[in-house]
Amino acid sequence: MALRFASCAIACAIALVGAASAASPPVPVAALSALPTQSSLASQRIYFVMPDRYFNGNAANDTGGLSGGRARTGLDPTDTGYYHGGDLQGLDTHLQRIKDLGFTALWVTPVLKQQPVSQGSAAYHGYWGLDFTTVDPHLGTDADFAKLVSDAHTLGLKVYLDVVVNHTADVVQLTGTSYSDIPYRDCHGKPFDPARYVTAKAFPCLKASNMPRVPFVLPGDRHAKNPEWLNDPLNYHDRGDIDFGSCSETCFEQGDFYGLDDLFTEKPTVMNGLAQIYSSWITRFKVDGFRVDTAKHVNAAFFKLWVPKVRAAAKSIGVSDFPVFGEVTLNDAVDLAAFVRDRGLPQVLDFPFQQVATAYASGASGSRGVANRLRDDDYFRTPNGVDPAFTTFLGNHDMGRGAQQILQQAPGLSGTPLLNHVLFGYDLLYLLRGAPTLLYGDEVGMIGAGGDKNAREDMFPTQVTDWQTEQRVGSGPIGNGSSFDVSNPIETHVKTLAKLRDDYPVLSTGASNVLYAQAALLVVQRVDLATGESAIVAFNNGNTNASTALAADGRVVFGAGTLANGRITVPPVSALVVAQSPLATAAKTTLTLRAKADDLTSYFALTATAGAQPASVTFAIRRAGGQWQRVAIDDSAPYRAFLDPARFKRHEQVQGIAVARGAGGTVSVSQIATFRPNG
Repeated sequence: MALRFASCAIACAIALVGAASAASPPVPVAALSALPTQSSLASQRIYFVMPDRYFNGNAANDTGGLSGGRARTGLDPTDTGYYHGGDLQGLDTHLQRIKDLGFTALWVTPVLKQQPVSQGSAAYHGYWGLDFTTVDPHLGTDADFAKLVSDAHTLGLKVYLDVVVNHTADVVQLTGTSYSDIPYRDCHGKPFDPARYVTAKAFPCLKASNMPRVPFVLPGDRHAKNPEWLNDPLNYHDRGDIDFGSCSETCFEQGDFYGLDDLFTEKPTVMNGLAQIYSSWITRFKVDGFRVDTAKHVNAAFFKLWVPKVRAAAKSIGVSDFPVFGEVTLNDAVDLAAFVRDRGLPQVLDFPFQQVATAYASGASGSRGVANRLRDDDYFRTPNGVDPAFTTFLGNHDMGRGAQQILQQAPGLSGTPLLNHVLFGYDLLYLLRGAPTLLYGDEVGMIGAGGDKNAREDMFPTQVTDWQTEQRVGSGPIGNGSSFDVSNPIETHVKTLAKLRDDYPVLSTGASNVLYAQAALLVVQRVDLATGESAIVAFNNGNTNASTALAADGRVVFGAGTLANGRITVPPVSALVVAQSPLATAAKTTLTLRAKADDLTSYFALTATAGAQPASVTFAIRRAGGQWQRVAIDDSAPYRAFLDPARFKRHEQVQGIAVARGAGGTVSVSQIATFRPNG
């Protein structure tokens, strides 16, 4: 993993030459001038739903077919930690509403059968899986889920299913709950490193008495899980609970997440078993993608092995682009990028963006944080040539709602000022790159009192007393009413923003060139070189007008600001969108390639200057005796690609080249540079 601010003194000699030597293969300029491809995720607008809290469409399934009190059934609509009665039928009846709000995709929390009650709470959220093959009876039936997906598809909505590969429900008991870091030993007592066996034909034999914590299962629970292999306690790490205050990377990957049984994902039988489970959900229900819970907590090799298998299942039913976006709770973009670059996660939830966007939206910080986050997208670019696609959000069901996150950073806000800052937050979410994601209820002004249970209010009339009187933004407390009957300016605003994205697709998939980021003002040009479409988006989180000189023209299509006489002006706490004329065909430019150690990380950086006009730059390298290989495609200035020195021999000499494509297909090629990424 590359660490930001890590010192890296790498001496490199750069020799610029006009062309490769006679013995070198020709540079494949045509192939290297291709524009980056786009994931289908990039153009989505996602509505995130926890079915138990949305709408009760069938009261007959409220107890999940169980009898007794809440300790057995999990049902208690008056308690924030128990089932409230919402289900898949209820969600299905409101799909048209979700479509009308401007969303294109539905993200649903896990629907598989749960351990109903554990640790003094219920599994209404879906993250305590017991039977991984079927729908939880509290939410309905397999047929209900199939109908939900089918009905969503009829409306043009995609369905992204939340899945868990890190853990199951808490069934396996351990002799001691604190984390044990003693080495694994096989059944003969020989220590071994599980990471060495992730692709092995045979995994070391195990026995309970040699595990870090000796596991056991109570007699009544020995066949509680499904498929049957999940009932083997040796298919779990058996190390004890993660200590979040002092935990190593291995501890985060192998410890029990809040006591939940942590799957031994290094074992090929476990990885393949999880691939079979979730491939079945794809082929049976035709879901369009996965959100992966607690992705930070599985071993480093897992996703490189698991993702191709589930994507193969998607391809078998005709889905060639199957997004898999993981929950990796890291706020540093470089650290987060390692999960894409090195661990094989195709996409991630953008926690670093959430941090800087809510700070900027609240007025607590200036625009540079957002600008830097956009530039850091370069660390996520890989040789596959797919533009990074992020799931972006202001808040969620764990940390707290978007309005709460903004209010937390500006606790003095209330009334109309709070509403304005929240609306401004959605401007950022919809007008910058990424797939904007709203937690259900955000659109009707829910704030919540914090994260986890406090952020999971009911949309239907709630029986939780505190929620009845809880303050909202843009409308009053709900009382005994239904949130489906609430009229809130946030709803209107996100509809407007969604239509803007439809009318100007460059706002979804266009490159992001930061033109200005000082104090309260942020100005970004969104560019699509394939279509020639471009737009200026500008934001001001200050209390007075903000303006700067800008040599651009166009037509204001959103916001009350102006672009006139070479100057852009944005009113307080608002955004501006200017649609520009199609890009003119670019002239050839002198493309300069430089190679040196990255200033902020342990990576080795390739950078290119391509003139003032928008461009897409492909970086490629050639190792001795090899062919030219793409490193990355960067369609947003500054143009950069990054190499990991650890993947090169010490003092290994490498050739590099940059190929730029401008508007109208104009291609420029740099001279070849020779350098040593590893000293």
